Amino acid sequence: MSQWGFYFDPDKCIGCHACSQACTVRNDIDEGDVTWRRVEHVGEGTFPDYEEISISMGCYHCAEPECRDVCPTHALEKRAEDGIVTIEQDRCIGCNYCSYACPYGAIQFGEDGLAQKCHGCLGSGAGDGHGSPPREESETARETPACVDNCVTGALDSGPINELLRGASTAAAEEFRSDDGGPAVVLEPATGTEGVSGDDG
Repeated sequence: MSQWGFYFDPDKCIGCHACSQACTVRNDIDEGDVTWRRVEHVGEGTFPDYEEISISMGCYHCAEPECRDVCPTHALEKRAEDGIVTIEQDRCIGCNYCSYACPYGAIQFGEDGLAQKCHGCLGSGAGDGHGSPPREESETARETPACVDNCVTGALDSGPINELLRGASTAAAEEFRSDDGGPAVVLEPATGTEGVSGDDG
């Protein structure tokens, strides 16, 4: 299996929310608080010595997904061909166990009470993704997810993890390799050199 995942550099993120808006539009999400990708703002200090970084968050398609392991109906699947975690909504009973288990808040519930989340733009909608062919063979999957396509600073990327690691810093690559069962995201350390700062003018 070639694990597919994300790369994120918080120093390049300007907190514009283009990634989350693109995800919402691409997947036709119009249900109030449902957001498959969101941008969190984390601050430290007090004005004028205040620094803030923005973090783009979604499903990280973990190597050992806790959401899948707790699902009583086996509605969640980690695909053998690319490692993407998908939801078979016909099996979902809306028990919320998966959302309780996910440490990243990735799984959302719409008005129909069924689980939904990022599927790497394998399709375009809450029920898409499950049963889809591998990305390289799919006629409906985007070459890259909408969030990546619309990131204006290059803070966000996606693809096979081995390719993402080749373009990452040594620190990010070592951190990723130290967590065998964790999220499929290569995360650059935040230095604050390009982030939003309270003393920028």
